Amino acid sequence: MNKKISIFLTIIISIIIISVIAYFYYTKVFIYKISNINIKLNGDDNITINVFDNYEELGASATFVKDDISNLIEIDTNLDTSKIGDYVVNYKVKYNDKENTISRFIKVVDIEKPVITLKGKQTISMYINDQYKEYGAISNDNYDGDLTKNIKIEKNINNKVEGKYQVVYKVKDSSDNISEITRDVIVKKRPSSPGIAVLNYHFFYGNNESCPGHNCMHVDKFESQLKYLKDNNYKTLTMEEFRAWMYNEIDLPKKSVLITIDDGAMGTGFNNGNKLIPLLEKYEVHATLFLISGWWDIKNYKSNYLDIESHSYDMHTENYCQGVSRGAKMLCLNKDEVITDLKKSIEVIGSNTAYCYPFYVYNAQVIEDLKEVGFKLAFAGGNTKATKNSNKYIIPRYQITRDISLDTFASIIE
Repeated sequence: MNKKISIFLTIIISIIIISVIAYFYYTKVFIYKISNINIKLNGDDNITINVFDNYEELGASATFVKDDISNLIEIDTNLDTSKIGDYVVNYKVKYNDKENTISRFIKVVDIEKPVITLKGKQTISMYINDQYKEYGAISNDNYDGDLTKNIKIEKNINNKVEGKYQVVYKVKDSSDNISEITRDVIVKKRPSSPGIAVLNYHFFYGNNESCPGHNCMHVDKFESQLKYLKDNNYKTLTMEEFRAWMYNEIDLPKKSVLITIDDGAMGTGFNNGNKLIPLLEKYEVHATLFLISGWWDIKNYKSNYLDIESHSYDMHTENYCQGVSRGAKMLCLNKDEVITDLKKSIEVIGSNTAYCYPFYVYNAQVIEDLKEVGFKLAFAGGNTKATKNSNKYIIPRYQITRDISLDTFASIIE
C-alpha cells in the first residue's frame, strides 16, 4: 500500500471516530436538556393520623435520567400533629438546573371519644315517692379538655312506680365523637313501719329555772334525746308526712318518730324562754306544736323545723264541766260553741290537718265536730305506737316526762 492510500485511510478512520464521539456526546447533551427530574413518594400520597400521634416520614425517591438523586430531596411541611387540620408535606429537588416538587397530604383527625365518669354510685336505690337526687358526672376529652358542662342528662324516672330506670349521660366533642354512660336507678317499696311512736312534751326549762310539774323537761335531757334520734338515723316527721302515712299515701322508714308539744307555754317560743326551737334547729329535727291559739301569738313559734297545729282556740280549761273526765271545757259546750272555737283556731293557725284534745279527753260529738270542720287527724294519749289501723281521731301518744331515762326513751321509739 503506497503512502497516499495510508494517509487517506488514516484520515477516514479519524473522521469516523470523531463522528461517533460527537454523536454520543451531543445525543447525551440533548437527552439531558429534554429530560425532567422524576420524583416518587414512598407510601401513600394521602395519609390520615390521629391527633397527638407520631408522624412517620416515609420520604420519597428522585431520579434524573439514570441518576439517583434522592439524597438531594428537601422536605418542607407545616404539619402540626397536636392540632386537627389538613397539612401538606412538600418534597423538592434541584439538579442540573432543573427542579421538581411533589406533595403528600396529611389529615390530622380526632377519633378518640370523650371519657365520662359518674359522680356517685353506678346504681342508686330509692323508695317510691322519694325525690331522685342527681349526682352528675364529669367528662374529659383528649383534645377538647374538660367537657363537663356539655354533658346532656336524660332521665325518665317514675318515682311512683316500682322498677328499674336508667339515667343516660351523653357528651359530644368538637369532632362529633359521642360517648355515653348510664346510671341504674332502682325504685322500690319502702319497708313499712309497723308502728310509729308519737312523743308528747309540754314544757322546757334550763339551769336556774323552776318547773315543778312532771310534764317539765330539762333542756339537757331533751337535747340528749334529740341527739339519740340524730345519731341513730331516725326520721323525725312533719305532720304532713305523718298524715300521708296514716292515709296510706306513703310509706315511711321503720325508724320514724313524730314529736309533738302541747300548749305553747314555758320554753316553747320566743316569748317564754325559747328552749325548744334552737335545739330543733341545731339537730335539724322536725316537731309539731299544738298551740292554744287564743292564748299565745303564733308569731312566737316560727321555725322551719316546727309545724303549728291546733290545741283549740280557747277550750283548754280543766274542771269546767261536771261529771265528765277532768271536766274539760269542750265536753260541755254546745255544738255551735265548739265549732266556733275550732274555726277560730283554724283561721289563726292556717291549718286543719291535726287537732290535739285538751287534757287528752274527747267524746263522740267532739270527734264529729272535728270532722265537720275538716280536721284529718286528732291526738290523745295512750302510751302505745300509732299504726295505720289506729283510729285517725284517737291517735295515741307517749307522754315524755322529766324522769324518763334515755334507755326508756330508746325502748319507746324502737
